[in-house]
Amino acid sequence: MNPVIQAVVDSAVGATAASAGWVMALRGERLAVVAAFGAGGIVGTDVPAGEGTAGFVATSGQPMAMAAREGDARLSEGVLGLLELRPSSILCVPCTAADTVIGVLELVDKADGTFTFDDVELASLLAGIAAVALEADEDDVAVRSPEELGAELRRLEAVDPAGYAQVAMLVEAILARG
Repeated sequence: MNPVIQAVVDSAVGATAASAGWVMALRGERLAVVAAFGAGGIVGTDVPAGEGTAGFVATSGQPMAMAAREGDARLSEGVLGLLELRPSSILCVPCTAADTVIGVLELVDKADGTFTFDDVELASLLAGIAAVALEADEDDVAVRSPEELGAELRRLEAVDPAGYAQVAMLVEAILARG
């Protein structure tokens, strides 16, 4: 398991008050779970790329935040169906590299209701970090060290100071915990 991707999932769940989350890598016609929090035992499983909320986001490239509605087929497909979860709220954002979706970050069951626009923005920033790590995994390149990750976040902070400063603080807090 890639520790950077796991740190992204941990940060996203903590920062948005979700009960669970995962990052899935797009591998051909499948989405493979590569890191998870609060969804025991799903790392390594995969689902068809066109199923569920994650499949919709992977194929459309658009983020999705929604309150669950009875009868929505997306809730019984993909990872949600695999886990037999019936979440009350869902947030899913694409992990993009060079304008290509290479994975998704999905979060479920926000503690205080539905995910907000701020949650979408934060998850999207974290998904960008996950995309860098997913690309490194695809290229068979060694996982970046915490120092290299910190340097990359400082570079990204120049592009979006407020957003990436918050992400950098979250990642540093997780790294400090060991």
